[in-house]
Amino acid sequence: MSTAPDRAPLGPAATRIAQGVLGMIGRGEVGMGGRLPPERRLAELFGASREAVRNALAQLEADGEVRRTRGKAGGTFALHSNPNWPVYSWSRLAHGHDRVVARQPTVDVNVPALLEHQRFEVATRVVSAGLGPGDPETCAALDLPDRSETVAIERVRLADGVPLSWERLSVPARRFPGILERDLTGSLTRLFHEIYGVTARSVSERIRVRLAERHHADHLDVSVGQPLLAITRTSYDQHGAPMEFSRDLFRADRTELHVASANHASMPGAHHTPEVLP
Repeated sequence: MSTAPDRAPLGPAATRIAQGVLGMIGRGEVGMGGRLPPERRLAELFGASREAVRNALAQLEADGEVRRTRGKAGGTFALHSNPNWPVYSWSRLAHGHDRVVARQPTVDVNVPALLEHQRFEVATRVVSAGLGPGDPETCAALDLPDRSETVAIERVRLADGVPLSWERLSVPARRFPGILERDLTGSLTRLFHEIYGVTARSVSERIRVRLAERHHADHLDVSVGQPLLAITRTSYDQHGAPMEFSRDLFRADRTELHVASANHASMPGAHHTPEVLP
């Protein structure tokens, strides 16, 4: 932390607070983009006055270490990365010190069953659920006219009490009447089959890396900007019609993708042209 020559130096208390706040960020107690404790709490933590806290935060903001905003959702936010991003070595993974969830792409298995099979304790938190017009991407994926009414369900999955994934799943409202009155914490795949007679038979997925935004960071207990596995998925029923469109975000530090392939070439050097999906 540097002090500009045209700026009055901080007093001892404010300097101690500024260094303490940087220490909190550096230790990962505050994630990148995360909110620091309020001024009153910082004053208690460092045994100093609110004025000293404000001076320290003003210095840190001038140095580009934090950002302060006003309003109901305001506060002081850390601006830089820190060691709270999990880093895994091959040796730690090999010795099982960090359990991760194994997921096989394009296999439409419900997450609770997947976690139970791998002996994780499963929990689901429903963030929101409601009716509304689908956005263009959702309607196109579900083969619906623009702004057709869809049911959108937003949930967070937890494995052993730790957030694993966030999902926003949409289905045609006409096809699943009364679904919002059902228990949405379990397997929706099973619900579709048992209540509505709709069975998921195939799935198409696109997988890429996405950086966590504030909304996702709050639900997944990660830092803003932390890498996530973003999976855009469309499921098709037993008749080949699209039945479900979902945007899923998996914590990259808790998820492994398992992929198997086979070489079907009849002779060495045979050329195979991969299928290009739209």
